[in-house]
Amino acid sequence: MTGRVSGTLPIVAAIAIGLGSVAASGTPSSSVSYSAAQASAGDKLFATKCAACHGEHLEGGAGPALTGPTLNTLAKNTKLTVGDMFTFISQQMPLNEPASLTHDQYVSIMAYILHFNGYKAGSKALTYDVATKSPTVVQSHK
Repeated sequence: MTGRVSGTLPIVAAIAIGLGSVAASGTPSSSVSYSAAQASAGDKLFATKCAACHGEHLEGGAGPALTGPTLNTLAKNTKLTVGDMFTFISQQMPLNEPASLTHDQYVSIMAYILHFNGYKAGSKALTYDVATKSPTVVQSHK
């Protein structure tokens, strides 16, 4: 077990550094809009494409946690926005097949991550363009 954990630390560090290095400028906003249907579709995609590394409940594992205090600390230390996170996810994930999903699939996964972290669904669907440019600061409300 120790060998497996120590072998994953460089991956976790690379992801954290990568997320921090994608920092975007902009005024933080208090919300980002996505639809409940997108979050539902993202839940299913996350289970098949992301959960093996990030945990069934986004708690982390081989990959970093995408919820809770770990995410909040990363976001605070790097001024992580939804746009930063989404850009990193859509260009670098899944780790074994980067950028292999469709734009709609990445948007749905981001909607699910937002939903899981306590962001409320809105009447407007999230788009790839809006997600990429969103200045909303990432924060887990869990």
